[in-house]
Amino acid sequence: MKYAFVTGVSSGIGKSTAEKFLKEGFYVFGSVRKPEHAEAFKNQYAERFHPLIFDITDFEAVDKAVSEIRDILQDNILDVFVNNAGVAKYGPIQHVPIEELRQQFEVNVFANVNLTQKVLPLIGASKTAKKKGKLFVISSTAGIMTRPMLGPYSASKHAIEAIYDALRREMMIYGIDVIIIEPGPIKTDIWGKAKKGGNPYEDTAYGKIFAQLDDAVDQIEKIGLPVNKVSDKIWAAYQSKKPKARYIVTPKKFQFIMAMYVLPAKKLDKIFFKEFKNLIK
Repeated sequence: MKYAFVTGVSSGIGKSTAEKFLKEGFYVFGSVRKPEHAEAFKNQYAERFHPLIFDITDFEAVDKAVSEIRDILQDNILDVFVNNAGVAKYGPIQHVPIEELRQQFEVNVFANVNLTQKVLPLIGASKTAKKKGKLFVISSTAGIMTRPMLGPYSASKHAIEAIYDALRREMMIYGIDVIIIEPGPIKTDIWGKAKKGGNPYEDTAYGKIFAQLDDAVDQIEKIGLPVNKVSDKIWAAYQSKKPKARYIVTPKKFQFIMAMYVLPAKKLDKIFFKEFKNLIK
């Protein structure tokens, strides 16, 4: 029996990834914040799915969940760990409340890394472990290219990129692969959850832009790739003997790479500013 641990399996990338590994015969530990979110998995995969009920920011609950995994594994290891849970916040850096920025980092960075630290021994990060698992973290194309108004989210993903680059190099002493997955627009509900339903920046220079961001998010979601494109990429990387350090999963991948690595930053600035002006009209 092989074992996988996937966080945030109630929807989106986490759900699709858990389903993929279950279909491939794995025993899957899946985290959710509410028990009812695990019902579908339990009904379909009763003998091979173990729900873990916790909020990733609740460090005591995380410790308890990791202990549950350890007790079930006994002398086995986690063959794969997919650290997926996260939230998205947006707004102009000039005005975004520091508490909101802090919450973005609490979930996407501090809680994320805390969980990884606790799970690393379970995938073989010790001198005595003979078998080694693979660690995946879900970053974003926003972690390598920052759009205006997405500063809070992009900043948290930039941090994830740096932290897991360091971790990948550090885990070489154990022979553990650390793989960064960078989705672009994907048909998930992360941005739907981020919609404000109001305009806290109405009296600022960004008021008109922010007022139309929900519509812009809707347009991005329409061109998004199916979520299984991400889970299939994770599966392919898991099977690979020599996985890449990172995988970009986005529509128009070539154009994105050109914009990121070929276009001068000032040229990209002008492109984004043009989009802003179109939003205002």
